[in-house]
Amino acid sequence: MDLRLHMLSDWHVGMGTAARGRAARQVLRDADGLPYVPAKTLIGVWRDACEVAARALGGSWHDWVEYLFGSQRSHYESENAKPPHAGMAGPRSAALLLNGSLRVPGRLGQVLAGRPRLREAVVFVKAGVALDPRSRTTVERKFRYEEMARGGMTLAGSAELADELDEDQLACALALLWAGATLVETIGGKRRRGAGRCRLELSGPGLPPDIDRLSLPPARPPGRSDSEPAIEAEARAGEGWERTLLTLRLIGPLLAHDRTVGNLVIGLDHAPGWILLPEVLRRLGSNAAAAAARRGDLVVTAATPLVDGQRTLPAPRVLARPKDQPDLIVNRMTASGDPGQPLKRLRGGYVGHGLRIHRPGFTTRMHNTINDATQRPTRDLGGVYVYSALEPGTVLAAEVRVRAGLLPEGWQKSLAGTWRLGRSQKDDYGRVSVTVQSEPIPSVDGSSLCEGDLLRVWLLSDTLVLNARLSFSSDPADLGRALTEAFAAAGASGVQVEPVLEDDGRIPTSYEVRRTESWHRKWGLPRPSLLGPAAGGCVTFRITAGQITPDVLAEVELTGVGMRRGEGFGQVRFNDPLLTEQARHTGPAPAPTLSPAAESLAPGDAGHAEARIIERAAWRGEIRRTAERLAVQSDVLADLDGVSISRLNNIRNLLPRLREDPAVLRQRIARLTARWPDPPKARQVLEERLVSKDWVWRTLDLPEAELSLTTDAAVELRSELRAEATATVLIACLAARARREAAEQEANL
Repeated sequence: MDLRLHMLSDWHVGMGTAARGRAARQVLRDADGLPYVPAKTLIGVWRDACEVAARALGGSWHDWVEYLFGSQRSHYESENAKPPHAGMAGPRSAALLLNGSLRVPGRLGQVLAGRPRLREAVVFVKAGVALDPRSRTTVERKFRYEEMARGGMTLAGSAELADELDEDQLACALALLWAGATLVETIGGKRRRGAGRCRLELSGPGLPPDIDRLSLPPARPPGRSDSEPAIEAEARAGEGWERTLLTLRLIGPLLAHDRTVGNLVIGLDHAPGWILLPEVLRRLGSNAAAAAARRGDLVVTAATPLVDGQRTLPAPRVLARPKDQPDLIVNRMTASGDPGQPLKRLRGGYVGHGLRIHRPGFTTRMHNTINDATQRPTRDLGGVYVYSALEPGTVLAAEVRVRAGLLPEGWQKSLAGTWRLGRSQKDDYGRVSVTVQSEPIPSVDGSSLCEGDLLRVWLLSDTLVLNARLSFSSDPADLGRALTEAFAAAGASGVQVEPVLEDDGRIPTSYEVRRTESWHRKWGLPRPSLLGPAAGGCVTFRITAGQITPDVLAEVELTGVGMRRGEGFGQVRFNDPLLTEQARHTGPAPAPTLSPAAESLAPGDAGHAEARIIERAAWRGEIRRTAERLAVQSDVLADLDGVSISRLNNIRNLLPRLREDPAVLRQRIARLTARWPDPPKARQVLEERLVSKDWVWRTLDLPEAELSLTTDAAVELRSELRAEATATVLIACLAARARREAAEQEANL
């Protein structure tokens, strides 16, 4: 369904920060500098409205509220709740999914990108104070300026239902959503003071709904099935692998949880395989794929940034930079470096073409949870919290590898489309556009590794291995045992390796340990933590027995090492040339490319009405600034030097009548100037100022091209704002002349 939110008054959806010296509260803006309504904000207001409708209708309509918007708080989160067991139902996820925030439709954002003056006119600053609740007077030192977005704009978005419903169920769902939408009257901050008045409209198949269904007993919402999938016969795999490259372009921010610090939720700088695997299995739609993932015959790698068409890899932790040469990369695995030259180890990032370190961008957004009773964020419900997620527009790349013959031909095509990944998928986060293309199997070359040779292992993802007590381990010796098992499964039995700790001052091993907090989504409860060497780690082993052929190394690189390989854990690369190079200069970063300026909007284009609101505000602001500057620099009434200021101030009585018929206005000017010195000259001067349609625009000389978003802005706004501009210029000049004459009289005294 399509959503259109008409803002009937000025509104404020804040970003939770202030601009020092300008505003105490800033309006939330998108990448184009335009205010928007986050999907989280709309979902909260819409749910409250649907709950009001459900209470009024009675019956089992509240079940539809929980089905559409999900469980607010599971019953076992309360203080007296018992631990969940097999007979208890877990929290329900929302069936209503919003496709991102509600934004200004059309090409308006693109046109505004190259016009900074117009972007400033989208919002305005309003003065505000704090009132004492007892005396109802202004509290001292509580004066502030707040940003407000202009009313009259229309924001657009879309939503969808996650499940397939029958005719009666779909009618009930749409009826409740429509009833709730009609009850949405305000949104954002300062709603009790008149801000944020709005009207939410829905359109799409089945809308508007059948009103009679609101009075009938509603159909029951579909229940969630927790049954286990049927077990199919194990498919026989052929020789080799089928590989597919997934290109993920983030439509909205992507939050893959890394850690939580206080009320700050920090996301990963990539999309791990354990986030991609459920969506891959859902789209493949066969139990054979799930069984293959459990056996390790289906592998989904982590999605890392795509730079210049090349998939990047986690930067090896053996790389470092000299502090006085930031463009030089030193490999500590092969060179110890100059003792007098301190090295700074590279932390994080990804390496691509030219050994340039790439770090994707992040966006930080503040949210809150509103208490229904107090209508304010409270700590017991979560209060104010911040998400730090990968910014929209980031491009990631991952691989899906399947044993040949396990899936039907053409299975790759089912993976293309729009995905929802990570946290908060129902609103602002996690929408990803995915394209697929076949990835050829690289040719195997090189020589075999024999006893005594070194095996340099580069961890491309987090790795999970067990020790002798079956606990997660980060010991290189346990990683060596996992490698031995992987080589044996690939056909190289009898191979033994041992880690090399130090050799002649070099550092052949450099890795860190990562803890991944696992989570059970069905129950909403934590699971055991996953501990192991982190991606980017480099470990050197020495082969103590056996021989490893290039085919075996290539097979292990495809299958992975350790546990949970289907989720992307345990991806490795052996003896990569990057680990044997001693030093390299990264070279200058590529210059950013500038996108061409967008064409102005024509009448009838989407966003033309909103553009006119912004243009009108920008023109009015520039008229006021130019009028004040003219009043100081020159006097547009200099031709009337012989007329006293008291008589000139009578011109103010004519300013509200500038839209009258020109003949009537000339008669009023003649009556006003009848007793002035030299009446014909005074009448001619005032007629030029007040009756002429072009005088004020010649005098102001506005930069109309910089203040226009539409093709017809100059013609329409010149006609609409002529009277207002004339009055603004004359009032400013009259006030300036009065100040000058008063200053001259005071100086003469």
